[in-house]
Amino acid sequence: MVVRGAHFRICADGSLRGPDNTTAARYVDGLWHLGQQRHISFESAGPVYLRVTNKHGRRECLGPYTAIRAANGAIYSQDSCLGVHVGRAQVAAEMAEVWQEVAFLSSK
Repeated sequence: MVVRGAHFRICADGSLRGPDNTTAARYVDGLWHLGQQRHISFESAGPVYLRVTNKHGRRECLGPYTAIRAANGAIYSQDSCLGVHVGRAQVAAEMAEVWQEVAFLSSK
């Protein structure tokens, strides 16, 4: 399934929201729930910038990346884990940076 948007963001409640703040999908039990379908991951083709908010509320912009993949509660560029979103905070807090919110942007 291909979806286009100016930006999407993973929120602290596990929702994936579009530019108008509507919920496009939810991350539940390790899967992205999009309508009646379940997906293990989703990808964004680049250039992709990330605007991340850490657990202390500090924001920073990362990128650009040629492609980004969200899987297993983490955000990857190629085979490198950039960070985890809050849904996985208890599992991977020592392994990578924990983000409360992750926005996928087409430009800075």
